[in-house]
Amino acid sequence: MEYINNQVAALNLRFCDNNDGKEVRLCDSNGKGTFVLCDREGFADSEKAMEENNAFLFDGYSTWFYSESVLPEMEGDFTVEILLAPQGFETGKSGLFCRFHKEKKTGFYVSVKRKGVVVVGFGDGKHYYELESVNIHLRRYQWNCLTVVFNSEAGWCDIFINGKISNRKQFPRHRGLKYSKDGCYIGKYVDYDESGPEAKTGVFHGLMQAIDIYEEVFSSKKVKENYEAKVISKDIIRKELDRSIYRFDAQRPRYHMIAPGKWMNEPHGPMYYKGYYHIFYQANPHAPLWDNIQWGHFISRDMLHWEDERTALDPEDISIAPDGCWSGSSIVDKEDIPVLFFTAGNNGRFPNQGVAVAVPENSKDSRLTDWLVPDDLIVKQTEGMGWLGEFRDPFVWFEEDIYYMLVGTGDACNGGGNALLLSSPDLKDWTNHGFILDYDYSENTEVGHDWELPVLLPLRDKEGIIKSHVLIFCACRIEKEVVEIYYWLGDWDTKAKKFYKHHDKARLIDLGYGTFTGPSGFVTPDKRSILFTLAQGKRHPEEEFKSGWAHNGGIPLELFCQNEELGIRPITEIYSLRGRKLMEAGNVSAADINERIKDISGNMLYAKLVTKDALTGIITEYGQESLEVFYDREKQIFGARDGAGNTVSKYRGDEDRVILGEDTAVFEYFLDHSMLEVYLNQRKSITLRNYSKDGTRRIRLTSQNVHIISFELWEILPVYH
Repeated sequence: MEYINNQVAALNLRFCDNNDGKEVRLCDSNGKGTFVLCDREGFADSEKAMEENNAFLFDGYSTWFYSESVLPEMEGDFTVEILLAPQGFETGKSGLFCRFHKEKKTGFYVSVKRKGVVVVGFGDGKHYYELESVNIHLRRYQWNCLTVVFNSEAGWCDIFINGKISNRKQFPRHRGLKYSKDGCYIGKYVDYDESGPEAKTGVFHGLMQAIDIYEEVFSSKKVKENYEAKVISKDIIRKELDRSIYRFDAQRPRYHMIAPGKWMNEPHGPMYYKGYYHIFYQANPHAPLWDNIQWGHFISRDMLHWEDERTALDPEDISIAPDGCWSGSSIVDKEDIPVLFFTAGNNGRFPNQGVAVAVPENSKDSRLTDWLVPDDLIVKQTEGMGWLGEFRDPFVWFEEDIYYMLVGTGDACNGGGNALLLSSPDLKDWTNHGFILDYDYSENTEVGHDWELPVLLPLRDKEGIIKSHVLIFCACRIEKEVVEIYYWLGDWDTKAKKFYKHHDKARLIDLGYGTFTGPSGFVTPDKRSILFTLAQGKRHPEEEFKSGWAHNGGIPLELFCQNEELGIRPITEIYSLRGRKLMEAGNVSAADINERIKDISGNMLYAKLVTKDALTGIITEYGQESLEVFYDREKQIFGARDGAGNTVSKYRGDEDRVILGEDTAVFEYFLDHSMLEVYLNQRKSITLRNYSKDGTRRIRLTSQNVHIISFELWEILPVYH
């Protein structure tokens, strides 16, 4: 038994590891029960489980402990102490100790939710009671001693955090608890109602060292004494996500922008500052699902080799965005100070979305590690500013000594999405100029009732002269359609504060049917207009969740003017990743090429194919499945189909045709594990996913008799090590 201040614990739960993290148990030193780690079959390797001080690192989604063993019933007076260092919080309850059945109103649980608020619940079989911490909450990245004191005789339950009382719940005196025959969870909240054992949420993210249960009521003095005796350290204990746990994942890209783990949504806010490219992304470091969204942060010298920086914006630290820091943009202002613009989510007000800013804590820091957020929104949505409650993703740029901002929303007059245009001389006082674009929604219903992530970029010709602009956005709230990136070419008029489109129908950049989403963009110091995108995972949610990661960025694209049309091409830096040339040939048949590459397999490949034949394509084979990306010169269709002949690309009609005329067809092919991107003549792209069951992939050309002008195949090097 363990003695602390002369008190004997009825249950001492400690973590023990019998096989280098593979057989972790949670054991009672009194022999009253053993908790086993949950069944993790199908999940990715976990982060390092056992830490110094014999603490266990719960990963927030796939690790918890369970026992059906007989435990102290804890029906009358008792005290529970938990020593823990949270690494993150989810919106709902993350379980710490849970033996509870909500419908039956039985049992007891201790949990934590957003902002470090502790939630305790208990039931006597007839009534259910709940209380939350009020005065003090759990601290992230630090050791905490959480104490819950249940006094049946007096009729109250107290929450103490780090030796200080936080809240008390009163109930009828002399009322004990009742328990069902359900097991006990450590590190997961289960109530058999809204949160069952199979729920993807409710798992604690952080370190836990011990749980002690005493069959008596602790006084405030004893609580404080135990806290002072138990807390290991007040130092910052920050466990960053570990990329290496995915090293054996045959689906996870290695040379694309990708979060170190768990949830990644659209990259946004690109800028260049003091030698580094910066980009941010929608992140949930707690679990591979959408919740409690933050701004992850990458830096790079070349837009390819991205380094992980600490989270830039976190709703846990921002009073005006308690429900999420959603997408936005960035600029370096005229005073040479970086500024972030983000959507502040606050469900405690309506409209629940507004525009907020962040500035660096130290603008001399080229890595821009720490950010400060003022307490007020810079733009609030009011009547007449689009659909109320749909107002997000500010895109800001500086032009002719004026700051401009686009905000995605919808137009009640025509029923379709649009972007609101605002301007400011100083980033403080903003003037609303109405919608940036006039268009006929009845001819463009696929663009949705709302727009997200609007972007306006200049298009330059070979001489660097701006010939037109492109307005890009992500369609949202669409009937019977998938989310896509659409664009209009046109002229941006700073005096009229309008964008005048060149064509009636919105166009697609990518024809891969909903994989290519989440646009953001900026202009580099060398005047290139760069577009970043998100590649959707496109697999079953259960597979995605168990893999431990969701989504990744696409190859950054340069946008330019090509014969008065939109030109797209991967940034030139991407070719620096080419490693060993696997083969090269010219003036041969496709059959000759296929013979020479039949024994070549790989997960990171680049190919370039040049031909003038009528029907040509590249096939990716993975296991028993395949994907063919082809160009049909007669039908002017750039498309894709699977091995069964099913079309997996998008084609709406004339607006999606690719007319090459007498030009040769030039395919550029990029394979990165499950990611597949193919570009045709710098006109269109097709982005797809391929999930190989055996982890191997091969390519070959279609139409054996096609004449190939030239073909080259290269390995591509990874950017993460």
